[in-house]
Amino acid sequence: STHSEPIDDIRRDSILRRETLPDVKERFRRFGIVQATEPLRIPRDPSAGVLGRLCVPVRYLNRLMGFLWLIDDDTHIGATDITMTKTLAGHIGLMLYEDELTSSLSGTALVQLLSPSAALRELSVRQIAESGALDVQAPCTVVAVQPFGIAEPDLRPAIVETLLDVARRNQSTRHLQLAYGDHGVLLIQLRTQEDDSRALQLAHDARESLLRRAGRQYPECRVIASVGEPQERLISAIASYHQARLSAQVAQLVPDVGDLPRWRDLGVFRVLAQLPADVATAAVDPRLATVLRSGDEPVVHTLETYLDLGCDAKATAERLHLHRGTLYYRLQKAERIGGIDLRDGNDRLAVHLGLKLARFTGQLGTP
Repeated sequence: STHSEPIDDIRRDSILRRETLPDVKERFRRFGIVQATEPLRIPRDPSAGVLGRLCVPVRYLNRLMGFLWLIDDDTHIGATDITMTKTLAGHIGLMLYEDELTSSLSGTALVQLLSPSAALRELSVRQIAESGALDVQAPCTVVAVQPFGIAEPDLRPAIVETLLDVARRNQSTRHLQLAYGDHGVLLIQLRTQEDDSRALQLAHDARESLLRRAGRQYPECRVIASVGEPQERLISAIASYHQARLSAQVAQLVPDVGDLPRWRDLGVFRVLAQLPADVATAAVDPRLATVLRSGDEPVVHTLETYLDLGCDAKATAERLHLHRGTLYYRLQKAERIGGIDLRDGNDRLAVHLGLKLARFTGQLGTP
């Protein structure tokens, strides 16, 4: 929006990004703002295009909750106005503390709601009902947002900020949120069990926010926001949570699923994802196992793509940019190595399922 007073790039970017870059934070921390208990001035820096500011620490019971920033390049803000900002900062501190306390209580309730203990889940439902945070009799679903391809084991700060972003942008949607070390959880109240459009919107927002935050430090990371099956009542939310987590695993191993997978859309992968690892490993057809052991990756990839595309030779050749003769050669080689007949429906089913099982069990890498 337009501003009647001057702003600099730092102010503009904080509005547009809804966050502050690490180097900007470090720049202002050097002036002692973290330790400050009284308003202090940050001088202008023309070489960096930074206007002068008044920084008012926002505290509650001497605990730092944040900062109130006022651009005051010409130092027009006098003693009376500074006193007013201190009073205002006190009110803001109380509000932030209340928000933090509410979020903490909601997080605790959500931890219990997703607990393996039925007793804890029932206790959580009673607590949520008493607080009025959600209608415990209304349908709900769970979104899980998680980065992949990052070596750092704990991205909780980025996940916390992501969930705050989602809360700010979706204030009309009733939900609870929880940050773990490697993924975030959103429990969302729905209008009906059939309509999960609210969850899809929050999943999209969460993915975009976390991708932006994690992507600056880890450009190669992939962020998946998955949606579990809507449940009739809050007490069953744990089922949706497990489904959301499994959906993320499927999306990680089968990129064609996309970065916003829904449990209800995963078809046969809903079954494969729930098989115990030892069962899934043993279920791979031995003829396919022979093909996999051959180590001929082009043949395996061609075979899988051919089956994925419903044995459409033309579509497979176009997808893989192959001459039709090369396609048939690779398929015939797979048949010869494994003793498979791709004209037989049972053989095709066994091989196709086996390829997906091999991905879930690590026998076949991610394409």
